[in-house]
Amino acid sequence: MFGLKKEMPVESSMKKILLIEDDRMVSNLIKSFLEKSNFIVHQVFRGDLAREAISQYKPDLVILDIGLPKLDGFHVCHEIREIYDEPIIVLTARETDEEQISAFKLGADDFITKPVSPNVLKVRLDAMLRRKPAKEERPLHAFRVGNIALYPQANKCEIDGRLIRLSSFEFQLLALLLRNVGRVMTRDAIYNVLLNREYNGVERTVDVRISKLRDKLINEGMKCARIETVWGKGYILNETAG
Repeated sequence: MFGLKKEMPVESSMKKILLIEDDRMVSNLIKSFLEKSNFIVHQVFRGDLAREAISQYKPDLVILDIGLPKLDGFHVCHEIREIYDEPIIVLTARETDEEQISAFKLGADDFITKPVSPNVLKVRLDAMLRRKPAKEERPLHAFRVGNIALYPQANKCEIDGRLIRLSSFEFQLLALLLRNVGRVMTRDAIYNVLLNREYNGVERTVDVRISKLRDKLINEGMKCARIETVWGKGYILNETAG
């Protein structure tokens, strides 16, 4: 009678952004701008809270700073990629080639250097979300080397298509090596990423786990790949000719 329009549910069509940024002023400015652009923004100020926030909010996209307290952005990127298959945009003041390469290797989809215009940030977000296929059409992502295939989202490992039983730690350890094929993973890095503590220079926990994982993969028929010890440094997963 009065031309009233039927109200539509607002949040159903609004994209959810998880903003992981420790600088509260910067975080609040980004949040305010994105909310005016019809995004729902959830804020996290520490790296060690990112995984829990992913599970709780189920965001469509993550904006991730590198210089975070408790757990830095590189470790966060690696950790959440095990459970999260949506776009991750790294937003940071760091701009060296090495850091950008590291971010992409760990699973980032885009790298934006601060300071950035809010309009440019929104355009990059929109572009990333447009490229994202519908969930039902997305193939299960796998990391492969030799005849090994690791599916982080399904938490499974296959060799020549056969399911291989791995413990939770073995799975995380193999995933870390697979994400960094051809690159030495130091004991310090492994302890920080997987055990969330510093390596004391004496403990042999990781050495024993690596040995057991290597033996298990060899016994299961691993080919064209080899976990090698780099004396005095750590371990490396290399692709081999045969």
